[in-house]
Amino acid sequence: MALTVDDIYQFTLNLIKKNQAGPIGSVVWARHWNNQQAAYMDDLLGRFQRMSNGKAGTNTGLIENETISQKLAPFTKKATIVVAAGDGNKPSGFIYKLGLRVNGADVRIIRHNQIATVNNNVIDAPSVTTNTYYAVSYEGYYTFLPNTVTESILDYIVAPTDVFWNYSVVSSRQVYNSVGSSQPQWDNNSCREITQRVLNTLGVSFKDGDFASFGNRVVNTGN
Repeated sequence: MALTVDDIYQFTLNLIKKNQAGPIGSVVWARHWNNQQAAYMDDLLGRFQRMSNGKAGTNTGLIENETISQKLAPFTKKATIVVAAGDGNKPSGFIYKLGLRVNGADVRIIRHNQIATVNNNVIDAPSVTTNTYYAVSYEGYYTFLPNTVTESILDYIVAPTDVFWNYSVVSSRQVYNSVGSSQPQWDNNSCREITQRVLNTLGVSFKDGDFASFGNRVVNTGN
């Protein structure tokens, strides 16, 4: 069963109480959790670039690891980019390119100082006829070569949605309301990892068995 934002928030409150720490409100908690899920996303995408390739090996982003790619599956999207006069906007929430294609052919991403060299290339010049395409990345959009490209397909990672714990006031108490709440998009293991990071930032100790124990208690007692 997928964890809800209430499951995670109640688990946090449970461990805070267990550690005799001060209470934390839902807004402050969500701010911490959203900050840590962004940091977790950065780690998965390749904040730590060096893999076990040796000193002569290339840097390999963690996104290329199949297990981590699976963790990022909820955020893996495909979009059609409409290109006009060579420019095509990146989709909303875009944070990482997985693949870029025109007419089924790969688009080679080049640096800004390579544009003139590529345009003057007598072997692999930009061409719709030979399906040879290039692109330069700018903030919010790509510039395609040749500039006659009209459409491109982008596989990408989108930023996670911020969680939000909504509530109704019942007898002067805040009671969780799933309507209006924003749920985590991660799998349960990733939610656990992010929550552990939050607890660490709050100075709350955390053991691997705590999450399972809390989950069993909820199943058995309903609270």
